[in-house]
Amino acid sequence: ELFGLPVTDYPEIQQIKRELNLLQKLYGLYNDVLEKVNGYYDIPWVDVDIDKINQELLDFQNKCRKLPKALKEWDAFVELKKTIDDFNESCPLLEMMANKAMKLRHWERISTLTGHQLDVENENFLLRNIMESNILENKEDIEDICIASVKEKDIEAKLKQVSLDWSTQNFQFSNFKTRGELLLKGDIISEIVTLMEDSLMVLGSLLSNRYNAPFKGEIQKWVNKLSQTTEIIESWMIVQNLWIYLEAVFVGGDIAKQ
Repeated sequence: ELFGLPVTDYPEIQQIKRELNLLQKLYGLYNDVLEKVNGYYDIPWVDVDIDKINQELLDFQNKCRKLPKALKEWDAFVELKKTIDDFNESCPLLEMMANKAMKLRHWERISTLTGHQLDVENENFLLRNIMESNILENKEDIEDICIASVKEKDIEAKLKQVSLDWSTQNFQFSNFKTRGELLLKGDIISEIVTLMEDSLMVLGSLLSNRYNAPFKGEIQKWVNKLSQTTEIIESWMIVQNLWIYLEAVFVGGDIAKQ
């Protein structure tokens, strides 16, 4: 009581107070989401951390779910949820596009697909440039390009390994009687032939891979090289073994005396 006057109850004011508290929660979250999402657009593409963005969006989604039911019919809540969900829908695709396997040729294909120039090598290239290219409209095609980039990276790695294996291979020769190093060493040749068979098996697998287009010429070149080398070594060993046999016949015995 004040001045002996009875306290007057104003239920409308209490209701307004409760509604204002609820709206303060809603619009506080609304402003936080808009500020954060708008900030994402200005992140340089090379600095984009998809895991961090996913976690922040997940936190916002949890906060949305915890808001009172009474607020979930407000337009501001609907717009808030849509902002979070729309960006969240792009994240799996952005994560695929951020893979290190993505090369310039893949970005050129995405540029052609979306009709937007995506100059990822430009230091001023932002996440905004990707989001404004309407990637969700071409989601499946872009996913296919990203998957292809990973498959192509695997092919490239295997092809490089074949090249590396053969960059260190050398023939070794053994002495033949007193005539010097004339004969291919059998044990070394066996190892080389085994490696050739392994390499040709790998190359055969790469040739049949549907994602081999950027490397098909190089793969075929290695297949031809190793196939021809295998045939040469086989012929060489036949001639070498025959020569050793005939050398013994012609150097010693009756034929030599004649």
